[in-house]
Amino acid sequence: MRKFRTNNKLSVFSLKALVFLFFPLFINAQEFNIISQQVTLSQSPMTSDSLILNGSIGNNYREVDSGDTLFLKSGLWNIASGIFSSPPMINASFPDTINRYAKDVYAQAIVYDMNGVQNVELKVQIGGSVDQLTIPMEAIDDSTYRVDLHDSLRSVLNFRAKIVTIDGMFNESNTSFSAPHLQFANDELTMRDSIYSHYPDGIPSGKWRLFSFPGDLDSMYLPPSNLDEGHVFYDWDPINKNWYKPDSMKIGKAYWFKHNYAESVIFSNKDVSGYAVPLEEYVIELNQGANMVGSPFSFPVQAVLSDGVKGPFRYGSEEGEGWEDVDGFEPWAGYAVYSNSDTGTITLKPFTDSIVVNRFLNEGWRLELDLSSDGYIDRIGAIGRKEGALERRDIHDLPSVPSLGKSLRLLMDIESDGTFDHCSDIRSLEEFNGVWNMQIQKNGFQGDVEMTGSIKDPLPADLRFGLIDIMNRRLIQDFPGNGILIKDQDVAIHDLILIAGEESYVNQMIDQIFSDIPEEYSLGQNYPNPFNPTTQMEIALPVTERISLSIYNLLGQKVVTLYTGEMKYGYHTMRWNGMDQFGRPVSSGVYFSELRTKSFRKTKKMLLLK
Repeated sequence: MRKFRTNNKLSVFSLKALVFLFFPLFINAQEFNIISQQVTLSQSPMTSDSLILNGSIGNNYREVDSGDTLFLKSGLWNIASGIFSSPPMINASFPDTINRYAKDVYAQAIVYDMNGVQNVELKVQIGGSVDQLTIPMEAIDDSTYRVDLHDSLRSVLNFRAKIVTIDGMFNESNTSFSAPHLQFANDELTMRDSIYSHYPDGIPSGKWRLFSFPGDLDSMYLPPSNLDEGHVFYDWDPINKNWYKPDSMKIGKAYWFKHNYAESVIFSNKDVSGYAVPLEEYVIELNQGANMVGSPFSFPVQAVLSDGVKGPFRYGSEEGEGWEDVDGFEPWAGYAVYSNSDTGTITLKPFTDSIVVNRFLNEGWRLELDLSSDGYIDRIGAIGRKEGALERRDIHDLPSVPSLGKSLRLLMDIESDGTFDHCSDIRSLEEFNGVWNMQIQKNGFQGDVEMTGSIKDPLPADLRFGLIDIMNRRLIQDFPGNGILIKDQDVAIHDLILIAGEESYVNQMIDQIFSDIPEEYSLGQNYPNPFNPTTQMEIALPVTERISLSIYNLLGQKVVTLYTGEMKYGYHTMRWNGMDQFGRPVSSGVYFSELRTKSFRKTKKMLLLK
């Protein structure tokens, strides 16, 4: 209920009457120098000129053509009129720290105004909501107003508040928002049964999950852990690019967690109290590279990413293990973001109307590529063109995001040097035609994999796509309208080539690529043969896979291994300089080159003559 109070104060009418009563005294006190035949104060029609006194003390008058009123605009009048037009003065006080279960917690305001105070209200925003609750403040005396902060406001969601006052002349004043430091009790902040929690049922057994703690605990210590003992924590070091076991948690960071307990794990502040982060913009500073971050708020918030920051990416969903691109930050969840520099930031905004994240702009086009399998996903891959991007690696390209355990990833060779280390490849808008080399990488699991594409920006009318499945030597028709299903094959790497451009270019590149893909494995005869001391041999690989190319003597003893590891599909030339594995020249005689893959083995005879 609003309360209108004018008791023990002068009413607006009374103040006005007093001012006009003392106007003659005000005039006599001034040193106006009026030099005129007539000064009109009458309301009757007159022909004489009127005077407007429009300056401060000592100013001269000016004449007007007609009128019948003396207008006073001296400095003293400005002061008097300013009193009536000035908004109320508010001296507000809010508790800096609020205990969740404390008694007699209130906000107070001391209000000064000559027009009389008409209304004093407390405007409150609960964490995560832009709506403002209006709570009337009760007058304690002539100038003091107070309102109790009800228990419902003092939750882990926290709140912020300001005071709004309206006086008798309808002038309004308000304070800035104040956000208290709210202390919550033991076991009050938990991921269980919360409508906002990303893990309302806890973290399941046997699965890696990223989580963060939405609050500032008095103790964030993590005891040493080992999965053999039941659970383990890991953190990612973006500077050294390695995993390590942390000894404590920090707000604004996320941690990898895995356990092998029979039931899901529920995190809470069971044995330690903590504080809700004040409802202000929260800035997370990033290192260059991949960063694991989380929200310190107990409700979903939105984020603004600085230039050169990509994400957020969340790991794991109902559809499987892996990364997906999401909007906003949920409590208890953890996210990966990538920063191109050490100056990147994420600003979490607890009170915004809409999601504000830097996304791909419309100057160009973008094709998002999603992988899915039985229990695994990868939804952060993309190709496209953009104003200001380069054909080579730049800030618009997203490096691969680190994962723990089994994984499914779509990676790209941005520099065409055989290095597949990026999830997205955005190129210059100045070019139209292009070829993207991609790999589907499966780590530690078998199963069918489906890749689909979705257009996020209008495509040029004459842009066409061609998708080639290297392993199966097939062209996927009408991609991205049609997805590609890759049947379970016992290979960890599956090569794809995506062509985009004019129809004639796409067709030409399809023919060329198929001609460059061997139809079968082969190990060519070395040449020259006989040789001294250097020779070379050609190998053909229809798919990318792990190979071994070695040299043996007549006794079947290995002399040297020329290559072992992953090798890309295609034709390759390998050389031997006649040295053993210790760098010593071998003697003349008969030797054998041997190519081995998982499904292929071939040997060729060679003769070294000195």
